[in-house]
Amino acid sequence: MIGNIFLGKRECETLELGYVLNSNFCGNGYAFEACSAMCGNVFSKGIHRLEANCDPNNAASWKLLERLGFVREGHLRKDIYFRKGKNGNPIWKDTFIYSKLNDRERQNNIWL
Repeated sequence: MIGNIFLGKRECETLELGYVLNSNFCGNGYAFEACSAMCGNVFSKGIHRLEANCDPNNAASWKLLERLGFVREGHLRKDIYFRKGKNGNPIWKDTFIYSKLNDRERQNNIWL
């Protein structure tokens, strides 16, 4: 399996975009192609906003989001953990927050 893309429901006509790619397939444009198609699909169905979060240390991930037209909106400090250390304490990580708005709304002058 190369990887997967997922959408999570948020409030106010917003979805969260996420992706995981097998490291053996990184750098071939698969994530860009798949995420680009996904963005076009959800925006064509009237979704207002896509959000994505990533690890600031994962430059490939945030560069992908920026190539897709996402804008960095924030940097949360030590807001999440996925595992605990040997002492049982969480290993906290930072998060970059990105978003992309529906360009079709802008083109149709739905909002100013």
